[in-house]
Amino acid sequence: MPTPAGPDARAAGPAAPDAPAAVVGVRERLVAAAAELTCESGWAALTMGKVAARAGLSRQTLYNELGSKPELGQAMVLRELERFLDIVGTELDAHTDLVQAIRSAAEKTLLMARDNPLLHAVLASAHSVSRGNDPAPSNELLPFLTTDAQPLIEAATRVIAERIPERFPEVDLDAHERDVAIDAIVRLVLSHVMQPDANPAATADDLAWIVARVLRQG
Repeated sequence: MPTPAGPDARAAGPAAPDAPAAVVGVRERLVAAAAELTCESGWAALTMGKVAARAGLSRQTLYNELGSKPELGQAMVLRELERFLDIVGTELDAHTDLVQAIRSAAEKTLLMARDNPLLHAVLASAHSVSRGNDPAPSNELLPFLTTDAQPLIEAATRVIAERIPERFPEVDLDAHERDVAIDAIVRLVLSHVMQPDANPAATADDLAWIVARVLRQG
């Protein structure tokens, strides 16, 4: 027969707010909390105090980990970027034809973007600002996908470029030509993420047609 937990065990209760997380790191908890709040109420309504409370951590821990609200926003966008890059990497590894690999990666990226609540929140904030219905601070996230998107573009370009020599040796481009071509492709996909068409599959087909010619595969 099981022995009932003693008073000390019952009194232990949940871990203290700033106790190290066994599975999810402190930074990940904070960024995940910020993403949840942004999806629920928008970036303008988000405060560092709300993020800390949602994560079950102190505000000081949040400031120590991420510094400021803009830095938190950048970390949040980069976290989502990692999810998109996982899709791109998986599709490139699953195909032997580069054009088809990029076509599949583009379609799945566009499908994920269409259903991504954080991206919707970022774009909704931008549209609200353009209509004059919201203060400018709610638009702080948009530059990470537009004017300040270079880290995003470089990361996506790197995921593709590092796989080409080994997996797609038939691509007849030198390193500079390859990087220029991939950079253009990534920017094109990003433009469709920001202003999506109704049919991701058709858009991916169009992108594949362009890729085939840029990479001299068709």
